[in-house]
Amino acid sequence: MSTSEQTEIERKYDVDAEAVVPDLDGLSSPAGGAAPVLEVARVERSAPAHLRAVYHDTDDHLLLGSRITLRRRTGGRDEGWHLKLPPVAAGSAPSGQDSSGQETSSETSQGTRTDHSAAASASDGSTRGRREVHAPLGSEDEGVPAELLARVEEQLRGRSVAPVIVLETTRTATTLLDAEGDAVAELADDVVTATVPGRDGAEPVVRRWREWEAELAPGVDGPAGDALLDAIEERLLAAGAVPSTSRSKLARGLGAESA
Repeated sequence: MSTSEQTEIERKYDVDAEAVVPDLDGLSSPAGGAAPVLEVARVERSAPAHLRAVYHDTDDHLLLGSRITLRRRTGGRDEGWHLKLPPVAAGSAPSGQDSSGQETSSETSQGTRTDHSAAASASDGSTRGRREVHAPLGSEDEGVPAELLARVEEQLRGRSVAPVIVLETTRTATTLLDAEGDAVAELADDVVTATVPGRDGAEPVVRRWREWEAELAPGVDGPAGDALLDAIEERLLAAGAVPSTSRSKLARGLGAESA
């Protein structure tokens, strides 16, 4: 089974149920210096999509404690298995290696996105951040792909994983396009319902919240990308958003953080 790996730049915001996504047309990122200027010529809003993600971990959440999430998600453009790993400090692990320095499979392709919320600055001003490894969806009874489990052997220490929570998200995405029609960023408006199975016959615990997530498109990074996120953030804050302190939807859904 082949896997693909990418990193992301994203910023998350808490919003209430009445908040309205602001107009993001006409934004630009005057980064200065030799950095390119990113300009939003138009936006496209997609119809709401329903995403269902089943997160797997040990019963005492060893993966979450290591800032790792493992999920099987259906719905949306990138359904499949997703393993999210912590950021790599600039210079600590070359492309094609995992966090322990081991070579990745020759079938693994490297992306160019970075998670801004946890990114470390490189010497050239670019950012490297949280990595996301994708594997094909497969059938539900196939279990977690062995390639993904191999990436977290050190954290699991021989323990097995099982479903710990189900997140159901209604996502309305707004894609920001440049003058050539290429995507430069996306804003996801997510309404989330988290269901934690009850133990020993107890009723399941259900939590709900809404969040906005601004993410740069593949290939957009560095000062120009950061400046574009700054411009998006200015409009989101004016619309009532508050920067999120949540580590992940998983931590929030499990009650490790406020919703």
